[in-house]
Amino acid sequence: MNGLSKWKLALYLAAIFLAGGVSGWVVATKMAKEKAFKAPQPKEIALSFRDRMNAKLNLTPEQGREIDVILDRSSAEIQALHGENTKRIKQDISARNAQINALLMPDQQVLFEEIEKERRDSWRAKRGGSDGRDGKDGRKSSRDKNTTNDAGATNR
Repeated sequence: MNGLSKWKLALYLAAIFLAGGVSGWVVATKMAKEKAFKAPQPKEIALSFRDRMNAKLNLTPEQGREIDVILDRSSAEIQALHGENTKRIKQDISARNAQINALLMPDQQVLFEEIEKERRDSWRAKRGGSDGRDGKDGRKSSRDKNTTNDAGATNR
């Protein structure tokens, strides 16, 4: 290879390396933002609490097992409460929409449905998905099994 082609090769390799670095930075930044703004799950909170307790209280193995049972039960109860509250919110939004829809003329109902669709799409975009799946195992999440959407409006 002559000197010019070696420089071109080095320049191409540097460009590829730079492009890879920029791509990696973009992906890492996006993932960090998603993680920073995502609410922790009850199981994650329980694990963190368990780790802090073990580190600071020097628990015996028996205490650790008993505390694990308590934390697991509490985590399940919190998750159930969250599901119940989410269901109630969806029902309230659905009832609200039905009441508003009853007051509107047919042409306004069409526009109202468009407004609701935009709101639902915006909500889904903020939540990180639009196909009704929670992204962990591909199954529909409990909030999406009914005929209501993520924010509670009834799908038609």
